[in-house]
Amino acid sequence: MADAVNRICLPDVTDKALAGLTFSAALPDPPAVATLASRLADVAAAQAVLAEPMRMTYLSAPR
Repeated sequence: MADAVNRICLPDVTDKALAGLTFSAALPDPPAVATLASRLADVAAAQAVLAEPMRMTYLSAPR
């Protein structure tokens, strides 16, 4: 968890999402996937959330 901010990646893009692009027929898949993934990503927000303090609590199972 400590280095999660360094491992933020772009989201997966589905075929359905690619089909929704206006010029999907004119774009080859790799550039279309890269473009859509970068538009869907909010890296700054993910970094901000990961910078927030966190506390983990372990609950015992009921007996």
